[in-house]
Order: sequence, then structure tokens, then C-alpha cells
Amino acid sequence: ITMASIFNIGVSALSAAQRQLGTTSHNIANVNTDGFSRQRVEQEPAAPRAFSAGYIGSGVRVSDISRIADQFLIGQLRSAAANEAKASAYANYAAELDSVLGDGSATAALEGFFAAMHDANGDPASTATREVALNSAQSFATRFGDLDRRFGALARDLNGAIESSVTRINSLSSAIADINDQIMRATGSGEAPNDLLDQRDRLVQDLSEMTGVTTLLQENGALNVFIGTGQAVVADVQSLPLVTVPDPLDGTRLEIATTSNGVASIISHSITSGELGAALDFRDEILEPSRNAIGRLAATFAISFNEQHREGLDLNDAFGRDLFTIGTPNVNAAPANTGSISVAFDPADIGSLTTADYRLSHDGTNFTLLNLADNTTQTLAGAGPFNVEGLTLTVTGAPAAGDVYLLQPTKSIARNMGVAITNPRELALARPNRTSADTANIGSGEISTPVVLDVSDANLLTTTRLVFNDPPTTYQVNGAGPLIPYTSGADIDINGWRVQVSGSPEPGDTFTVAANVGAAGDNGNGLALAELQLTKLLDGATATYQESYSQLVGRVGSKTQELELSRDAMSILRENAQASRDSLSAVNLDEEAAQLLRFQQAYTAAAQVISAANDTFASLLAAVR
Repeated sequence: ITMASIFNIGVSALSAAQRQLGTTSHNIANVNTDGFSRQRVEQEPAAPRAFSAGYIGSGVRVSDISRIADQFLIGQLRSAAANEAKASAYANYAAELDSVLGDGSATAALEGFFAAMHDANGDPASTATREVALNSAQSFATRFGDLDRRFGALARDLNGAIESSVTRINSLSSAIADINDQIMRATGSGEAPNDLLDQRDRLVQDLSEMTGVTTLLQENGALNVFIGTGQAVVADVQSLPLVTVPDPLDGTRLEIATTSNGVASIISHSITSGELGAALDFRDEILEPSRNAIGRLAATFAISFNEQHREGLDLNDAFGRDLFTIGTPNVNAAPANTGSISVAFDPADIGSLTTADYRLSHDGTNFTLLNLADNTTQTLAGAGPFNVEGLTLTVTGAPAAGDVYLLQPTKSIARNMGVAITNPRELALARPNRTSADTANIGSGEISTPVVLDVSDANLLTTTRLVFNDPPTTYQVNGAGPLIPYTSGADIDINGWRVQVSGSPEPGDTFTVAANVGAAGDNGNGLALAELQLTKLLDGATATYQESYSQLVGRVGSKTQELELSRDAMSILRENAQASRDSLSAVNLDEEAAQLLRFQQAYTAAAQVISAANDTFASLLAAVR
């Protein structure tokens, strides 16, 4: 072996030890760098040299600086981060809505209004109690209008969050594409750019927190990144930005889209993870259904109250008019439509009103109505009008194949809720009819209080007499006309009103139904109005106003609690995934310190080899002088 070989062996050992010291120092320096994977110097014996006596080693060479990372663990952490980010954002959104619904003010306004109605019924001739009732009605309408405006504000804030998320996604995608370019160029030198790979993994994890991602590593070292159901956002060194566009049928909703040749394709339905997925799911699963529920309650309340109010008389002996005003159902038509429709509430079937939105389309022959809440469909054949789930759909312009509409029957209904009456004398608390038994009656027959069946009947206020015959098994209207069989307690429907006569009338006994003129002290209709508080009108006649609102608050509160538990669970899963990744890839200072000492000793020993070679060479030179 030559002196040069000894020198070369010592230099190779010195160089390897130096590289190990540098790599260990790099690890220590990045102990607090988020996403950093510790690195390790891989070395192997240098190629031996052949001599007559055999092969003699020629030192050591550094074969690689490896990055201690496992893509499976990185993928698990990425998935856990996406789930935790979604659960956290979703829980925060739900908690905000829960605070809006759960403050108790709507319940207090509803109870306050009916309490004021009971007070007005206690003294129906008093304009003071009537004034309080109208003020309470206005407070109730204002509160529900405020609720809808707060829902609208939440929807606008959500649009802002969606835009911010898309901007962040595009920024991260661009950064990943740039690092792909750097990695591809660095990989061309034959060595893996470990720090760049760490940076890219960190960016991809940040992206996954915005929206769940899948990745595909290319042979050239680039990482392609996909979201949703396979929409690419990074392809080699190119980022493919997302855009936000208004929903074609509802401009108040922002949707996520990709663009190609200037044409936007909406992909919102495929984004189900990360913070962006949380915003979209919250909007579709909680915010808009809750807003629709408030609108349905407002519509049902106003329509049922107005219907009953129109059946009463006010202090001016006039029939009541609508007490509450509300908005009208939203009909959003596609720009290419040639036909037109209108939608109104069906007072006769208001209990069937749902909280769903609908998509109405025409195939050239019939309409198809799709319930967007449960995805059920109905075929509407003919020219209409169509009465469907508390709505009346009227075709106002000839439909054509391809016409499509988004129907939002209850969205924003509460926003325009108000009180149409300002004069307390116009509060219709009295019945329009009153009954009486003739003072000359000798039987035990009694007549009930009249109930209005049809306030539009032209003869509703016409005086009508029921005269019993001999024998009193029949009676005649106004003592003339056909003989009508008498059954005690049976309904008698005439002129838009209903009464019952019970007991045993005698021949000639007479009962009268007449207009309730000058009935300032009558509260018959006011009692019927107050009874609406306990009448099950919503959800297919299974819930009162209060019960419907309480169910909404309960659903949102329960969902919020469920999401908070999910958030806590997802946080633990992310911590576990992080711990698994760190157990392999994170820097351990104790281990690195021990390695540093070992490599220092190796460096010193290598220096001694060089020193020994130098001394030996000097001795040889001295010997030959």
C-alpha cells in the first residue's frame, strides 16, 4: 500500500465524518422546524484496490444523505389533518348559529304576543289592550325579520370564508408547483433534495387542511395533487387555480369551480373535506335548512293567523283584514328559460309546507319537481295550477323543454314580515255571527256559538232562523223550504257558518243566527286567534309554532354538540398521527447529541490517520537524505 493510499483513506474518512457532523448539525438546527424530517448520512466502503496479496480497502464514501420519512405515515397525518380541520371549522360554524337561535328572544317574542292577545281578549272593547297586542305583533315580526337578517349575514360571511379558502388553496397550489420545479431540477443532479421534499410535504398538508387531497408521485420527481373526486390543482410544474362563481340559479350562493377554455365547471358537490368542505356542508346541511325552517314558521304563522283574523269583526263592524305581511316564495329561473311560473302558498294545505328547496324542470311535456332535501321527485302533468306540499304552482308563460327553476318557498320569508294594521280598532276580535234562542221556546234545545266556514259567503251576515216543525224531528230554514231532519248535536252548515242544535226542541221553537253588530265586548274570534298558539299546524299538523321552533333549536344544538365531540375526537386522531410520524422522522436531541459526539471522535481519528501518514512520509524522506 502506498503512502498516497493512506492519505486518501484518511481524507475519505475525514470527509465522511465532516459530512456526518454537518448533517447532524443540520438536524439539530431544525429541531423546531415544522414538518422537518431528520436526515442520515449513508456511507459505504470505497472500491478496494487489487494487489498481488489480494484486495486492500481504499477508505469510505458517502453514498447518500437519506431523509427519514414514511409516505404512509405522512399520508395518515395528511388525512387526519384534513378531518380535524373540517371538524373544527364545522363545529365553530354550528356554534355560531346555535347562539343565534338559542338566545331565547324569538321564543320570548312569540310568548309575549300571545300573552298580549289574551289580555286583549280580557277586555276586547279597550283600545289600550288592543294597542299592546299590535305592538307585541310588531315586536314578534321584527324579531323574526332580525333572525332572517342574521341568517343572511351568516350566509354572506360564509361566502367570504369560501372565497378566502379558495384564495389560500390557489396560493398553496402555486407554491407546490414551484417546489415541484425546484425538485425536478435538483433531482437531475442525482441527489434527493431532502429539505425541498419536506417543504412540499408541509405545503400539501396545509392544502389538505383546506380541502382533502390525493397525490400521485411522478417519475420526474413532481407530485401531482388532486382534490374532490379527482380535480387536479397541481400537475407537474403547473398549478390549476380554482374559482368561485355564483350559483346559476341562486346568485347569493358561491360555488367552487374549475375553468377550461373560459368555461366554469362547478365542483362544490365533490369537496367534502377540510375547512372548505366544512363551509359547504354547514351551508347545505344546517344553515339553509334552518333558515328555511324559520321562513316556514313565519309563513305558517302569518297565513294561519291572517285566515282566522279575516273571520272576525273589528270595532268598526268590518271584517278583519290580514294582520301580518310576509314575503313571497323565491322563484329563480335559468337565464335560458322561455316559459315562466309563479309560486304562492296554499292556505288550505299550509300544514304540508316543508323546509325544502325544489328544482322544477320541464321536459317538453311535463314538469318534474325534485325535492332537494330528500331527492324525491313528482311528475306534474298538464297545464296546472299544481298544488304541492303547501304550495300552488301556476304556469304563467308557455313552458319549453329545458326550462329549469330553483324554488325556494320559505327562504327569506321572515325578512319582510311585518304588521299591516296600525289602528287598534281594526283588530278583529269579535265573531261575525251570534246565535240566540227565541224567548218563546218551550223545549230544552240549545244552539251553539257559530263557527265561520267561508268568510267570502255573500250571505254570511244574513239573519237566518231555524224553525222546528211538529213533530220536531225536522226543521226549516226561515220557516220555509225543505224539511231538514234533526239530529241533536249534528253540524248545521248554512251561509258560510256552522252551528249545532242539541237537546229536545218543541214544535215551533226557533233559533236565530244573525250578524254580530256592535259587539264591542265580544272576543269570540280573539279566543280563536289565541287558540292558534296550541294548535298543531306544522310538520303535517304534528307541531305547534313553539314546538316547531323548539325542535329547530334542539336540532341545531344537538348537531353542534355532536360536531364538538367529533372535533375533539379528530384532534386526538391527528395528535396520534403526528406522534406516529414524529416517532420516525422528528429530531431527537439526545440521539443527535450522542451522534455528534461519535462523529467528532471519528473526525479526530481520521485526522490522526492523516497525521500518522504524514509522520511516516516525513520519516521516509529523512531516511533517504
